[in-house]
Amino acid sequence: MKIRIFALSALAFAMSFCASAEQSRAEKLRALLDSKDRNHVFVTMHRGDWRHAPENSVDAIKGSIAMGADIVELDVAKTKDGHYVLLHDGTLDRVSNGKGKSTKYTLEEIRKFRLKGIDGKTLTDYKILTLEEAFAITRGKILVNLDKFGRDPKGIAEFVKKHGMEKEVILKERFSPAKLEKLVGPEIWKDMVEKRFAYMPIIWVNKEKKLFKEWEKSELKPVAYELCIKKAKPVGILKELAAKTGEGGARIWINTLWDELCAGRTDDRGYNGDPDGSWGWWLKEGATMLQTDRPAELIRYLEEKGRRSGEVK
Repeated sequence: MKIRIFALSALAFAMSFCASAEQSRAEKLRALLDSKDRNHVFVTMHRGDWRHAPENSVDAIKGSIAMGADIVELDVAKTKDGHYVLLHDGTLDRVSNGKGKSTKYTLEEIRKFRLKGIDGKTLTDYKILTLEEAFAITRGKILVNLDKFGRDPKGIAEFVKKHGMEKEVILKERFSPAKLEKLVGPEIWKDMVEKRFAYMPIIWVNKEKKLFKEWEKSELKPVAYELCIKKAKPVGILKELAAKTGEGGARIWINTLWDELCAGRTDDRGYNGDPDGSWGWWLKEGATMLQTDRPAELIRYLEEKGRRSGEVK
């Protein structure tokens, strides 16, 4: 009997260990992001599932997870008393019944406002989320792209680290390596260099070739470049990155949101009958990360093209 009890206990322990050792979806996505695999195309939902819930809201995040997106893009702002909230503009007027900058209000005051619905007019019961609340929803389920990181680089990075989310968050901004290092300080910079954080520079390729060259020489190797391409002409930066992508170089991230970000090869073009001329065009150019306002259609297109990995569903 004692032997049987011992055996059962050992089995239970082994099962518990295996369960704890099993990777979460977010961990699998981060491992894939860091790998040399360039078949899987990462789908990022712009401000969450805003077609079905207010942008940056709890259900916008949950909708992104439910849809099977890989990354949810969220915008960070700061309150008067130093809390981080999700707010794209930094002002309350467009998305809520509040007025003015978030920095004029304490968190308690901001929590009294209500977000507007997807029509931009009707007030809902949704509150403005804190970044901590957002992490509680995303943890283990989806990667987070934190936009507006430049509003408080060191503070935001330290907040991410404090909550143990370094491996599940992608930080980005239009900084040079020297400026970023100065703003975040030596400890966070070291974390970035050693890839505990994923960092992605934003480059307007038609006018920021110098910035790209600085990043290519930096000790901090970006996980990806967010390329904003206004004009549809031969782009040297794009070709250079595409040539390295098969060797595990930095990924190419494209925003297919509106014309000036992707030379007119937008979501709407894909949605309105020309997916090969929008999303497909960027795939041929080497992009493996697309930020979209048409996630369902993009995911369906990528699945048809065999560019989605079943391992991270």
